Amino acid sequence: MNLSKSPLRRVAGMAAGAVLGLAGIAVAASPAYATDAVIGKSVDCDKATGEWVVDWTVKGNAPEGVNKFRFTEVKSEIGFPVEPTTLAEYTVTEDFKHPTNEDIKARQRIAGDKNLARLAVKVEFDNKHAVDASNTVNFEGKCEKKTEPSTPSSSSPAPEPSTPGSASPTPSETPGLPDDVPGEPEAIFEVTCDTMTVGFDNPADGFPLDLRYETSKGEVREVTVAPGESKSETFSATEGFSIDLTISVTAEGETFSETVNLAYPQPADCEDGEGGGLPVTGAAAGGIAGGAAALLAAGGVLFFLARRRKVKFTA
Repeated sequence: MNLSKSPLRRVAGMAAGAVLGLAGIAVAASPAYATDAVIGKSVDCDKATGEWVVDWTVKGNAPEGVNKFRFTEVKSEIGFPVEPTTLAEYTVTEDFKHPTNEDIKARQRIAGDKNLARLAVKVEFDNKHAVDASNTVNFEGKCEKKTEPSTPSSSSPAPEPSTPGSASPTPSETPGLPDDVPGEPEAIFEVTCDTMTVGFDNPADGFPLDLRYETSKGEVREVTVAPGESKSETFSATEGFSIDLTISVTAEGETFSETVNLAYPQPADCEDGEGGGLPVTGAAAGGIAGGAAALLAAGGVLFFLARRRKVKFTA
């Protein structure tokens, strides 16, 4: 279904547009709801070893009186192809061992031929409020070990000077990107007091998107968003409702898929029976922005892989 440009849509679009550089979203709300988790990252190429070095930070933001948090789920992956990894600093525990409002740091070394690293966590605070967060690093090119030039031995004869008048070699031309590099989709994520709407705006020059929705209630829907189309699905939602959305993109005969879990961020003011749209401040705004961010993070990974596949075939 096509959606009008509502204020909620604009909030989602603003968050989604910045997600590839987004480390997290901090929001202000009442103490009962003003908690969130933020994952930050930085990356460097260690030319001494030929490895990517990713420095992760996880921070549990909380108001006064909420002092500790714990990890209830940790998912670390590298690719491509995607394979699971572990980070010793981020482990699931029964006790609330991590202080709030402080960066929990971890360093990860990854082979130089990998093209992405991803971290997703679910955390619970000592006030029993649970949130999730994720972030992805897309590596450009390869990280290669720097080779030291060999030193000629003292007994080696000096090189002969080049013959005068010899033609200099013609420099080779580096091929550029093709003109038809596909466009990137825009996430649709909207909530009200009793519904959640999820989908994508696909640009006319984008890849076809296959979407598979599986809800926490067991309902399954499948939708294809062709280039130039805007499609979404709306679900009845209450507290605890979530959707596992699998996004698939096919480029040059190869299919790339990514699944993201989208939890329904119930608005705090829905308990008074007023209903209506979601407020755009406080934890509710953090929920809608976080949902849009998670959507576009998953879509961005697929877009990156599919575009690189297409460029490889057409450059």
